[in-house]
Formats: sequence, structure tokens, C-alpha cells
Amino acid sequence: MQMNHLLSVLTVCGLVCGAEAQVRRSSRNPQPLTRRPEKTTENRQGGSSGLGVSTVPKKQEQPVATVMRTTFLGPKSGWGIVKVTSPYYAPDGKRQGTLPGGTVFTYNDVKSSSRNDVLVCTVRRDTGQEGPYLIDCTDIAGYEGDPATLDPELVKNLSRYFTVNGRLADRRATLEREARAKNPHAESVQQTSQEYQASIKKATEMEREMNSLTGTRRAKALDALRSLKYEQAAIKIRADQAAAASKEWEEKHPFDPATIDADPEIRALRVEREEARKPVANLIPAQ
Repeated sequence: MQMNHLLSVLTVCGLVCGAEAQVRRSSRNPQPLTRRPEKTTENRQGGSSGLGVSTVPKKQEQPVATVMRTTFLGPKSGWGIVKVTSPYYAPDGKRQGTLPGGTVFTYNDVKSSSRNDVLVCTVRRDTGQEGPYLIDCTDIAGYEGDPATLDPELVKNLSRYFTVNGRLADRRATLEREARAKNPHAESVQQTSQEYQASIKKATEMEREMNSLTGTRRAKALDALRSLKYEQAAIKIRADQAAAASKEWEEKHPFDPATIDADPEIRALRVEREEARKPVANLIPAQ
């Protein structure tokens, strides 16, 4: 009886360990672009065509406020293409602007950030290479190898697909932005939000200056800071009221997805994207 129980426990442990090993193997299933597309069909059927990413909870001191972040599980170097219009940053984290969908880049390192992992990239431009820049790993389709060693037509076709994909996403964002602009509270939300953020910045500067003073000058600076804090609280109330009114209006006037489907430009871009997809269908990561 004891022997049968022991065998049952070992069997369960074996199944658990086997399942865990399978997950770990499948968590990183990169698509090596070191050969012609027709040879990658089997790999496409067996997994993802892009570098694997896994969404994991970010560790928090208070688990109630869990924030999700994405960890990049691919190799430390490779290349990729920006999927849609996406921000990019200097190595110090300062935002530099946006990159359009279809932008080709190479990367030689992966770093952690407060949000998601970022790739240290060199971006391909018409005038040459630029960088290093940081790009969020969720904004890209990544591949192993070096695009310089691949068939130029393959890289061109992949870039074309994601260029159209980016234009499609931009058009959708425009339609949604136009719908939000009909919200009568939109301007108030923007204005009060800007006022509140400006008051926070001003309060920080005043407090820094106050801490450098002594005596009566410090006391006067403290009074001025307190006055600003009262004003700041009033601004916050107005901002919250505007946001609540805006949310209520949006709930009563939800955005109709049919607006997107009926848009002629959206329809044309969808057809164009489908045509661009065909030559590289087995190399496009699953959404």
C-alpha cells in the first residue's frame, strides 16, 4: 500500500516537472532568419515566428496594485522591425520622438526599465544608421541574425508589411481621436490636467528654493508654498470633476467600431496589408 502511494506521488511529480520543462522550452522560440522563407514553414507551424516575449507581474511591495510588465526572452542581439508608430528614447531615457511602422533596426543589448524591457538599437534611416536608441520590446517584431546577410527582398517585404500595418493603426487612432474630440468635456479635461501638472512642478521648485533659505525668508517662502498647496487642491478638484464628467459622457456615447469598418481609407489599407502579408506570411509573429 505504501509502495503504491509512493509510485503515485512520483508519477504526479514527473508530470509536473515535465510540464514545467515544456513551458520553458516553448517560452523562447525565436525565428532564425538565416535561410530562405520557404524553409521556415515547419518552424512557423511549431511556434512563433518572432522572438518570444512573456508577460509577468512586476514585483510590488503592495500586491494589490500589481503592474504588468513584459520581459524580453530573446537573445541579446539580433534585428527587428517596428510594428506600428512607436516612441523611441535616448540611452538616458529621454524621449526622442516616434518611429513609423516598418522601421528596420539592429540591436546589441536588452535592458530592464520601469515598464517593459527595452532593446538597445541602431535604426536604419535613408541617410544611414542612427543610434543608439531604446525601443520598447512590445513595439517590435524581432528576429535573430543580421539583416545584412539576408535576401534584401525579404527584408524589404517585411518592412513593407509593417509599414502598411503602421499606417492602418495610425488611421484607426485618428478616427478614435476625432470621436473623442466630440466630447464636450475634452477641452476642460486637458486644461485642468495641464494646470494641475504645472502646479506640481511649481510646488517642487518652490520647496527646493525654500529649503535653501533661513530665517524670515524661509518663513515667507513656506507661507507662499502653503498658499500654492491650497490652490493646487482646488485645481485637483476641478480636474477630477472634469474627468468624471468626461467619463460619464463617453459611457453614454460609446465609440462605434462600425465607424472604423466603414472608413474608405481603412478598407483600402486592409486590402494593401493583406497583399503585403502574402510573401512573408510565415515570418510575421502572431498578434
